[in-house]
Amino acid sequence: MSVSFDIGLLPDRPIDELAALAASAEEKCFEGVWIADSQSIFRDAYAALTTCALRTERMLLATGVTNPLTRHPAVLAGAIATVDEVSEGRAILGIGTGESAVKTIGRKAATLKRMEEAILAIRSLLAGESTEYQGATLKISWPTRSVPIYIAASGPKTLQLAGRIADGVLFQVGANPVLVKYALDEIRKGAEQAGRSFEEIQLCMRLACNLSSNREEARRQLRPYAAAAAVTTFRSVPTSIISDEIEKDIRRLREQYDYQKHASVDARHQELVTSTVLDAVAIAGTPEEALPKFEKIVEMGIDRIVIPLTGSNPDDVMKVLAEEIRPNLAKLGS
Repeated sequence: MSVSFDIGLLPDRPIDELAALAASAEEKCFEGVWIADSQSIFRDAYAALTTCALRTERMLLATGVTNPLTRHPAVLAGAIATVDEVSEGRAILGIGTGESAVKTIGRKAATLKRMEEAILAIRSLLAGESTEYQGATLKISWPTRSVPIYIAASGPKTLQLAGRIADGVLFQVGANPVLVKYALDEIRKGAEQAGRSFEEIQLCMRLACNLSSNREEARRQLRPYAAAAAVTTFRSVPTSIISDEIEKDIRRLREQYDYQKHASVDARHQELVTSTVLDAVAIAGTPEEALPKFEKIVEMGIDRIVIPLTGSNPDDVMKVLAEEIRPNLAKLGS
């Protein structure tokens, strides 16, 4: 049983540095890079993806993720088709309802109805067709390219929507196999509603992770991103499948979360990430303790695991994953 490993990057540093990380990841045989789109706190995702395309040869290039509110569907279609052209067919459009990108401009996340309408419009535009969207006829006059569309999801309704209409799903529900099973069950339910085969949907899991021989340092460095992952994940995951302790800790974190410091190492709210929350949303610690956790997840049939690189030692984390985790996971299918 094989699983692909991708990296996730926040454009919180010069784009040349992001491209260098992507090139380093490709050398270590990572298969893709997902770049966050949040205009108020990060550099532009599509400029970053284009630069990464020019520095790599094989890896997939995905938005991780964009949304249909800060970018009109025609803008999204044109942007991702351009990345696909530059990269010679390696682009993926990852799209969600919007979180930090919309909250930092005083907007609410898109409804699922609006996101579905946007995705269907984007798909038509990428196929070179005209389409109706919010009372207007849309058309792109230059030769666009069909690009896979993956929906980012944590909640049951969004997971089901992904199962109904998406080429793939980027789900973020934490590291607990119980929560992973919940996500897969909801995606399968959506596929069945649409009469689709569950097996045709690419299952991508975004998983916060930091590994080092220094266990406490690995856990400390992951807290800023774990705070972001916890707020995103448990905003939508049903409370019936999480413990009362986690729910209480998450409520306190959500009340004090600052979206202008989304995943930032300077965020004060990271101090509210308890060990219980950290272990619920992430795999953080030594490679030896991480491997069994990865094995349980891979055995559930995940196609890709996207590891956000957010600490001060991204090359070290990639090295551990490439040399100590992936070879042992490969043995599962042999």
